[in-house]
Amino acid sequence: MALDDFYVKYPSYATRAELSVRDSRGDLFTAAKTTEELMDKNGQVQAEAIISPQTSPEAEIFAGIAERNSIPILFSSATSPASSSSQSRLFVRTAPNISSLAPPIAAIFEAFGWRAATLLHEDSPYGIGFLSALVHAFQGSCSLTDSVAVPVDATDSRLDKALYSIMIVPTRVCIVHMRPALAARLFRRATAAMITGRYVWITTAGVGNAADNLPAHGDIDDVQGLVSLLPYVQATDQVRNFSRRFKVRFRQENPGLEHDDLNVPVSLMWLYDTAWAAAAAAEVSFLTPPLTLLDALLITKFDGLTGRFRLVDGQRQVSAYEIVNIIGQGSRTVGFWTPESGISTSLYPNSARKELKQILWPSEMSGIPVGWSLSPNGRVLRVAVPVKSGFPQLAGTSSDPTRGGRDTVSGYCIDVFDAAMKRLNYPVHYIYSMCQLTLA
Repeated sequence: MALDDFYVKYPSYATRAELSVRDSRGDLFTAAKTTEELMDKNGQVQAEAIISPQTSPEAEIFAGIAERNSIPILFSSATSPASSSSQSRLFVRTAPNISSLAPPIAAIFEAFGWRAATLLHEDSPYGIGFLSALVHAFQGSCSLTDSVAVPVDATDSRLDKALYSIMIVPTRVCIVHMRPALAARLFRRATAAMITGRYVWITTAGVGNAADNLPAHGDIDDVQGLVSLLPYVQATDQVRNFSRRFKVRFRQENPGLEHDDLNVPVSLMWLYDTAWAAAAAAEVSFLTPPLTLLDALLITKFDGLTGRFRLVDGQRQVSAYEIVNIIGQGSRTVGFWTPESGISTSLYPNSARKELKQILWPSEMSGIPVGWSLSPNGRVLRVAVPVKSGFPQLAGTSSDPTRGGRDTVSGYCIDVFDAAMKRLNYPVHYIYSMCQLTLA
């Protein structure tokens, strides 16, 4: 559709970009072999590019092929890996880098006062690459109590093990970073044990983009109350026109499928803009011989479906993230995040409040979850404080009239202990609420 639309708008262009589509069905050998064959058969073509390998392992293979043949990879998928081989100049990200998701997630934590999180991520370059970005974004305000890697082909028992590992820690805010099919299976296993346990679930754009088209029937029921992020795409006339035409075409090509409630995912719009950019760059490089296709791509600018197409250091820039709450049969916008303004209820500065709209959390909680549990295993931490005269500035007890004459503890040692527990993600008020002081 993108190329058809492009040449309708520019019928006099001297070049014609063509797509050669191949489905590797996830087989890496087939992906590599097919790519090499296509390049061998296209000796008469002026320039070539690989668009959007869908998995991180394929991207790794294509990166090597690109280096050997000096052709660019246009990665339009939200599952873009962050490995070293993808840092090549030939690796052009025409969809947001996964690391750009970390700052808005950190801003959500700051807005609700949460100090700790557990990360459940896909065990792949796509999943692992997000870990360092999140740790960097959390620096100074929050930290990860744990990160749990989940294999892409995890069995149900492996998913249960991953969920159990986060049930035994006090943290109740869980960040999920994985592709939709695996995330749907994870939430299906988590429903009975954890959705009703005052947990908070925050997912990255891979799940957020698929919220209205989850892989299996009924999966939407397993993610009620979930909060997710997705790159903001304004509902312009151009976007509405594309969505309408896509649905018509999809129904024509897939007459046997149920698609009455089909929603066009944002990922397809990134792909549309990528194909448009490739066609525009092909014309520029043809008319300007010193410029290669890659050089032309890096300077290409236009207003696409997903906003202004512009690459900075080979990466597409995201002007805003939309924060959504999954309720009922779809998602509801509860706010936005921008690099300039942080979190707000609107993208219009004059009317925006620096907060999110009310969120309906799992189990239909309307209040803000505290983000931690007093004692996940039911045991009470018992701290013995010696009562001795001599050095009360180090550790001592005193009667507090404001607490009904109950003993309180203070001193340098107590302050150090509190600081250490904070470092372990136990807030100060949590320490005192869970401690049973025994005078010896």
